[in-house]
Parts: sequence; C-alpha cells; structure tokens
Amino acid sequence: MSADYPSGEIWPYLEFGISLSVTDTLADGHHVRVRLITKEVGNSAVVTWKWHSLTSGKGETLTLSTTARDEYGIEATGVEVARFEGDEKLNYCRDWS
Repeated sequence: MSADYPSGEIWPYLEFGISLSVTDTLADGHHVRVRLITKEVGNSAVVTWKWHSLTSGKGETLTLSTTARDEYGIEATGVEVARFEGDEKLNYCRDWS
C-alpha cells in the first residue's frame, strides 16, 4: 500500500501529541465518551480512535493526553463526543480542526 503525499503548503504529521477533554453537563443517567478522529494523507475516509469514557456523572471532566501515529501521515484531526447508554451510542457530534 502506498500514499500520495501532497506538495506545497500541506505538511502531514506521522505522529503528534494531543490532549482531549470532555465534561458531562447533564444529569440524565447516561455517560459521555470522547475520541480522536483523523484523516490519512490522500484519503478522505475517517479513522476513528479508541473511545475514552467518563462515567462519574454531571459536572465531572475527563482530560487525557495521548499520542496519535499513522504511517501514511495525518492530514486532518478532529474530536467526536457522544452520549451512551451502555454500549449504545445515543447521539454524537464531531468537530474538525
């Protein structure tokens, strides 16, 4: 497998450090999860990373630091936050940097 790397102003990263943070704002009995999402260089498909759960309830915040690495290069990064009941995703939102 190979990747077509762009030229010019785009400089893809193979690896970078990132911090993610999420706060549970509803006392609804559900829990919230957060994860990194990325796109590889030359590929518009979304790569989803591991979920991180916050189960301690309303008003609590989860902050974590991690490293993302993709051998084909990371062209775009984003975050996905979702509300869960057990393992069922009830709703979610995504935002890209």
